[in-house]
Amino acid sequence: MHPQNDHERRRARAIALTKNHRDDPHAYYVDVAKYPHMKNAYAAAVLRASTGEITSAGSIRCKTPAQAEEYAIAFAMHTTGCHTILSDAKTAVINYSHDSVHPTTTRVLTALTQHGRMTNNVTIKWFPAHTGDLNEPDGPNRNEEADREAHALTRRGLPSLPLESEPATDPDSEDVNYAITQYGEVLQWYRTSRIKYPPPHRDLTRNKATTLRQLQARAIWTPVLAKHICPEIYHTDTCQRCGRARATQNHILWECLPPPPNTQNGQIPEEIDKKITSEEYETQRDTVRHVLELLDLQKPGTTDRSQDVS
Repeated sequence: MHPQNDHERRRARAIALTKNHRDDPHAYYVDVAKYPHMKNAYAAAVLRASTGEITSAGSIRCKTPAQAEEYAIAFAMHTTGCHTILSDAKTAVINYSHDSVHPTTTRVLTALTQHGRMTNNVTIKWFPAHTGDLNEPDGPNRNEEADREAHALTRRGLPSLPLESEPATDPDSEDVNYAITQYGEVLQWYRTSRIKYPPPHRDLTRNKATTLRQLQARAIWTPVLAKHICPEIYHTDTCQRCGRARATQNHILWECLPPPPNTQNGQIPEEIDKKITSEEYETQRDTVRHVLELLDLQKPGTTDRSQDVS
């Protein structure tokens, strides 16, 4: 899940994991932070999920943050009664699942096994990084606490609170060094990069959502189109309102009425263009409602019915 494109999904996963392990005495959060003035040096912190206390801490020399996170996970396995480890380093979690961790981590795991320190099966779960404070009923974000404690260890004795001058993201943060390597992630990146208009809001009905997509693609159901598809119903493509021009999309939406300013031929007016690019439910609903009202006036026999009523 990409940090920018899948923000809501990441937050939902963070809330679910927090709820599942907020009272679990056998679950631990791990995180690392790079020493600011030392090359290839990282501090690791292990926090108990139920209380937020630091159970283990240490330092390691390695070349990448992922290698440091692998070591932190192995470090947490040393804790007695550890059943679940939560880490925000997706690369490290994947490396464990593929059995391709760094040689330093392999030596640590081998030593734990030989000395009988790792007697339980440990489940490693990926926790989305930088999800911020969660809702109070869900519990505190222990991953953020682990991140703060790891950075406090690099400052040697300073309180475990973020400095005011500290940037929002760190050089080793997931948002900065996020790399898409999986096929699904690459495919999703290409899909999202080509998106010009937002999807219909989930509260829209199916009919209104379809109309919004047709409006965004400039392919709404007009008499000009309907005459070729349903000639037995739409005998003419003349506008039912003015009776002078063909009922194209441009004519129905703005040419039949006084044209809005700053509009060239074949160009969507700025006001409508802003509305169909909005993600707000009310804006999409009102825009679709207006378009459906205009299209309803183009149904066959609309002019005759209007004259009968008058």
